[in-house]
Amino acid sequence: MAGRFIISIASSAFISFFAWIAVQLHRPLGALLFSAALLLPPIVFREYYTKRPRMLVPFFAVSFVLMVLLAPPPVMGPNVEFGLHFAMGCEGREGNTWPLSGEELAYSCNKPFADSTISISGVAWRSSRVRLPVLGRYVTLHEPRGKADNAYREATERVESEGYLKLVENYGTYSHIIEDVLFAKDGECIYLAETKILGGGFAVLSARGPCRGVKGFALRWHDDYLWNASEPPTFREYRFNWSSSGSVRVGRFLPSDWPNEWVKNTYKAIEIELKGTGYVKRMEGKSGNCRWSLWRRDKKAHYVSLRGKEILVISGETKKVRNSVEKISPCGMKNAREVHEPTPEEVLNSVIKELNGSFVIKSPKEPSLWSLAGKEVLVSVGKKNVSVSLLVYGVRWQCDYARYLLDTSDETTSVCLERDGYFVTVAVKGDVEGVNAVLSSMKRLKKT
Repeated sequence: MAGRFIISIASSAFISFFAWIAVQLHRPLGALLFSAALLLPPIVFREYYTKRPRMLVPFFAVSFVLMVLLAPPPVMGPNVEFGLHFAMGCEGREGNTWPLSGEELAYSCNKPFADSTISISGVAWRSSRVRLPVLGRYVTLHEPRGKADNAYREATERVESEGYLKLVENYGTYSHIIEDVLFAKDGECIYLAETKILGGGFAVLSARGPCRGVKGFALRWHDDYLWNASEPPTFREYRFNWSSSGSVRVGRFLPSDWPNEWVKNTYKAIEIELKGTGYVKRMEGKSGNCRWSLWRRDKKAHYVSLRGKEILVISGETKKVRNSVEKISPCGMKNAREVHEPTPEEVLNSVIKELNGSFVIKSPKEPSLWSLAGKEVLVSVGKKNVSVSLLVYGVRWQCDYARYLLDTSDETTSVCLERDGYFVTVAVKGDVEGVNAVLSSMKRLKKT
């Protein structure tokens, strides 16, 4: 007999589980299921409860407690309203949203960017999501991608119908962008972007106004980390214990109180910073709990090893570093493997060759902006010349920051190419037709 009581409690909990899901989609249906969770089991097992009516009291008490315990945890993450605000910077609707339409949620405002004021608008659609009882994890039932695609396409058609010319696609730096495009006409630009947003949804954004301000909006997701750095900042900012050993410098970092994952991430960050400061990996190896790599830039080298929780760095001239490794490092150069990575100069030459395959290049000179390797050239497009700056960087942040500096301070439009593990800023200064011709000729990775 006790088995029927347990089965009725389990049945009530089972119905309550789905009631919490249903109430998020349709409140009346959820209320009906909550009622069913309390009423249906006694009806199904009416023979049992007719003979033992006093068991209804513990049944209702236990079922109600389980119903409460199954409730999804309070929402801690952002909602779609915050997601749209985060993506565009507006907190409400202050004007029309042209060229956007077809919204479920719409924001618009005027904001200053790059010493100019632009009009920003955004429209968004919520994904249909439910939170699982107890766990609180979201499960997406439907995404409004189709609505966002249509809104983006229609906005593009409206802009083109007003005489704006397409300048470049895949322009912005926001990490969740699906597709975007920059238009220009008589010194005014319009930027359109379809993007995923925080809180579970899709949005289409628009920025309209002076070109330098619109470009500043599209490129505002940048960071000056590793900008103009000559050595990895981690060597200076972390608690490295530096000493001299003969003609080389030795740095030791032993964060014994750190989790292993943090130490591994620090080792990876050092390798990223080495690449961002112009060093090229030439050798690497693994053996047991040891891993190491050797980096070179001109005559200087850094040997970096990770053993347990200790990171060891040996710095100096390449030959002296290699001679010191076996004496100083427990990892040595075991299981050495040569790495054939191109130098920044080699990447620059390959991009120049790629550009030279479509246009006539002349008057090369050194660029004014810092880079690991760079050139500024004139390119003939029809009967006109446009100025093209090619700047090679080790990490994406540097490439994005260079674009922000160039596009918001001059009549320049740029993109970031990925080539052989490096990132190349291609910045073009000229009329709309010339800029579009040069940038559309470069093969770029599409956003996913």
